[in-house]
Amino acid sequence: MHKFSRDFGRTSVITPERVVREGDDGTIGHLMRQAATSGRETAVRGAGRSCGTQTLSSGTVLDNYRPDSTPRFTGDGHFVAAPSGITWLELEKWLNRHGRSNPVLPSYLDITVGGNLSVGGFGLASVRSGIQSDQVREIELVDGTGRALRCSDRENAELFRFALGGLGQVGFISEAVLRTVPYQPVTRASRIPHTGLDELVGFMRNGAQNPGVASYFGMYDRTDWYSYVSYDADAPDPGDSAPVLPVPDYMLYSHRETARKLHYLLEEDTHANLWVDHVLDESAFPGFCARVEELTRAYPLSETLVALYFLVIRRPPAATPFALAPVVDAPVQYLIGVFTAAGRSDSRAIYGTRRVLRELLEACAEDGGRPYLYGAHDFDAELLERFYGAPALHRLEELRAELSLTHFNRRAFGGFRP
Repeated sequence: MHKFSRDFGRTSVITPERVVREGDDGTIGHLMRQAATSGRETAVRGAGRSCGTQTLSSGTVLDNYRPDSTPRFTGDGHFVAAPSGITWLELEKWLNRHGRSNPVLPSYLDITVGGNLSVGGFGLASVRSGIQSDQVREIELVDGTGRALRCSDRENAELFRFALGGLGQVGFISEAVLRTVPYQPVTRASRIPHTGLDELVGFMRNGAQNPGVASYFGMYDRTDWYSYVSYDADAPDPGDSAPVLPVPDYMLYSHRETARKLHYLLEEDTHANLWVDHVLDESAFPGFCARVEELTRAYPLSETLVALYFLVIRRPPAATPFALAPVVDAPVQYLIGVFTAAGRSDSRAIYGTRRVLRELLEACAEDGGRPYLYGAHDFDAELLERFYGAPALHRLEELRAELSLTHFNRRAFGGFRP
C-alpha cells in the first residue's frame, strides 16, 4: 500500500483501504458501480505523477497504470485508439514502429495517456498544434453506474468538454481516439542561450512563432536561461548563432534528458515536489513572469526552486471549449511552470513554498489565467469561481450527481470541492 499512499508531491500520506485493477478485480464497469455504491471515496491513479494529492484516497484506488496495453489503429489509419493506462512513451514507440507519431507530447513521457488528457496536456509541439486534448477525436467514458459512453464534439459533447482537462471528475476515461502525424526519424533542433528572462520572453513572442518552428520549450535551470527549438525539415536556417543539429528520435531523446536531469525528484523518495503551471495571454504573461522571477530571489524559492519551464500554445481555430482545461481565450497562450522541491523533513521550506505558490495562484486569477490541475494548488471557492465561473462549477456538481460520481475523484481541486 505504500506506493498508493503517496503521489509525486510526497507531502501527504493517505492510505487506501484497497487497491483494485481492471481485469484483475473485474471489468471497469463493475469496479465503477462498486465504487459508487460503496459510498467511499474513490480515486484513479495512473503513473502517480500529480503532486496535489489528486490521485490519493482513503477508500479505493483504481490502479490504471498499464504501460503494456496494446493500442490499435482505427478509421482511416491516421487515428489510434489508445487504452488510457498506456504511457505516452510506449504509445509513441508503438506508433513510430508503424510510421506514425503523436502530434503533441510532453518532454517526460512515462505518464499515462488517460491521466495526462484528464488535465488537458501540453507539450513541445503545443506551439503549433495546441494542447494534447485538442488531438482527441473521441473518448470512452465510464460513469458511476458502469455505463460506457462515447463522447466527442458530436456525441455527449458536454461530457467531452468536462472530461478533457477536468481531472476525472465526470467519469473514468477508458480509451481515447487520437490524431496521429507522420513519424520523422530525425529532427533539426537548436539550443538558443538567453541572457535572462526578458530575452527569453521576447524570443517566445517572436522567434518561437516562426512558421518553420515545429516545437518549443524554454527553461531556466538556476544556471542558464535558454530555449530549445526544433524546425521543419524544409525550414530555412533561422540564422541564429546557435547551431541547428540533427537529432534522431527527438521526443524520445527529450524524454531521456528530462528523466536524467530530474531523476532524484522523479524516482527518489527524498523530496516534496510542489510543481505548478500557469497559462496566460500575451498581455499578462510578461508581468506575471517578472513577478515569478522576483520571488525566486528571496527565500523560500531561492532555495527550493528547481527550474522555470516555458511553453507557447497555439490552439486550432475551431478548438473545443473545454470547461476546466488550462487554456484561456486567446489565439496565442503562454505557460510558465514553477518547479520547486524541498527535503521532506524541511517543514519550513515546504510551508513557505506553499505560501508563495498560493500568491502566484491568486496573481494568475487576477491576470485572467488558468492553472494546470495536476499541480499543488491551494484552492478555495472564490479562486475556483474566478478561474472557471460559478455556472461551470455548478454544472460540474450536477453532472457528478447525475452520473453517480459524487465520491469519485473528489480531490481533483486538491481536496477542496466547489
